[in-house]
Amino acid sequence: MFGFGIHAATTKQMFKNAPRRDQDQIMQGLYDQGYSVKEVANFLEVGLQSAYNRINAHRGRGPTPA
Repeated sequence: MFGFGIHAATTKQMFKNAPRRDQDQIMQGLYDQGYSVKEVANFLEVGLQSAYNRINAHRGRGPTPA
C-alpha cells in the first residue's frame, strides 16, 4: 500500500499545505492508480464522505480512451 515513517509524514504534510484544487488532483490520481476511496481517505487523513465528494469515482479509473 503506502509507505510509513518520514516519507508518509512528509507526503501528508505536503498534501495538507497544497491548495484544494491540487489536493483534489492528488486524490483523483491515487484513485485512478487503483487505490480505493477509503484507502486514499485513510492515508491522507480526510473524511471518507469528503473524499467521495472530491474524487470523481463515477467515470471509472484511468484516462478516458481516445
